[in-house]
Amino acid sequence: MRVPGASLALVALAFSTTDARAQLDSDQSVPVPQGDEYADTDPSALSDFRPALDPYGTWADDPSYGTVWTPDPTQVGPGFQPYDTAGSWDYTDNDYVWLSDYAWGWVCFHYGRWAWSAGRWVWIPGRDYAGAWVSWRVGDDDFSYVGWAPMAPDWIWVGGVAMTLGFGSQEPWTFAPSGELFAPGVAGHSVSGNRAAPIVSRTRPYVRAQPTVAATPAPHGPPPGMLGIDVSRLTLPALSAHEVRARQLARPSTAQPLGARAPAAHVVRAAPRAGAPHAFGGSTRGTPSRGRR
Repeated sequence: MRVPGASLALVALAFSTTDARAQLDSDQSVPVPQGDEYADTDPSALSDFRPALDPYGTWADDPSYGTVWTPDPTQVGPGFQPYDTAGSWDYTDNDYVWLSDYAWGWVCFHYGRWAWSAGRWVWIPGRDYAGAWVSWRVGDDDFSYVGWAPMAPDWIWVGGVAMTLGFGSQEPWTFAPSGELFAPGVAGHSVSGNRAAPIVSRTRPYVRAQPTVAATPAPHGPPPGMLGIDVSRLTLPALSAHEVRARQLARPSTAQPLGARAPAAHVVRAAPRAGAPHAFGGSTRGTPSRGRR
């Protein structure tokens, strides 16, 4: 578990050093994306989703992850784990989609990233859409399990500016028998936390080749056929109005009529060099024990 570092207020102190000033030379200028899309670090990520999230949780300045949103603990309970608790998998447009049972889930499971910090899950805003921002693992032919885990963030928000993340993040895996992957309420058929640890060694990462080089390539899970699943024989749920809205907000052409901001040119600030004082906590993080046991 990450040991929280200094207060976010120390960011200003960090950048007052000579080394930090030199590091600013490598800040990345992000132009407005060509075509009908948003950059994941577009500043509108901090504003477009607030009306949908404000009633269900709290915004805070996390010492490790900057500006974050945390769901109300009375809603999610002590065993909450993203992409595991209160939801199911769907398969739409040849890709996996996480259908959350939470009223706010259409935002936080299709945009941004989740991370564990200070004994709770926090959501880091992002503006690029995916059916689910997760990494995948698959078993060999004689071990028919499939696993997924929240994809670690590679940026955070400090003072309204996206900043590259200065440390790695390892999130816990959830595993389910391949035949139960699309079961309603998949958490009832899966294992996570400590019980999932032995399965990791019997599976391997699944990475699908990307057709194009993108700044933030969307994750893709293993084709159902690879898992021995014939989706044509499954009765999968239709996308809800919330899920439709999530997709509408993905593109400026459909998002702006709903009140979203237009894509903006912006800067992604480089984190201080390793060894320089910063507010992102310690340098290592082990596999935490959390989620359902």
